Amino acid sequence: MGRPKEHGTATRQALLDAAATIVGAEGEDAVTVRRVADAAGTTTRAVYSLFGDKDGMLRALFSVAADTMRRHHEAVPVDSDDPTREFPSLALAYRAAALEQPNLYQMWFERLFTNAEADRSELETSMRAFERVVDTVGRCVSSGHFPGRDPAATALQLFALVHGMASLELGCFFNEARSAPAAWVDAVTAAVDGYRRPLATHAAA
Repeated sequence: MGRPKEHGTATRQALLDAAATIVGAEGEDAVTVRRVADAAGTTTRAVYSLFGDKDGMLRALFSVAADTMRRHHEAVPVDSDDPTREFPSLALAYRAAALEQPNLYQMWFERLFTNAEADRSELETSMRAFERVVDTVGRCVSSGHFPGRDPAATALQLFALVHGMASLELGCFFNEARSAPAAWVDAVTAAVDGYRRPLATHAAA
């Protein structure tokens, strides 16, 4: 009979929860192995056993946030009749993911673009959420809803929009939580209406 694991799932989750709280309140630099272990009511040995070191624990937090984004985006049904109708749901999926992991949102966003601390598999998980939006934009382009648009570039613009909305909501800039979903839908609907028009060309100054 094998020796039972000294540090199991419950300890791992307690450590991740403690680390996420510190990251959300003070940023990654405030995280130490000792501080997280104390907050979780366990030992530094548990951190080293489960994550290897502080960096391994932070990578695990990024992975949690990345998978949360993937899960919410991939849960949005495909509308084969009119793909433009998917965008409000995709925007609200992004919102749901950010609100599910509010302490990790900024960390996820920063690591997603610096790529310095995330490994390839973690980045690929995050990109699955973005690729879900690219797919919808691509179907809008091919069906004539978004004339002349580049799917990746358009999806990036929408990403900028929802990131701004998430940052505002997490920063408590909305007066009432119940008004936030309507604001998200209004913003993305206005963008989609703009994409229906022929792509504007701007002469060089």
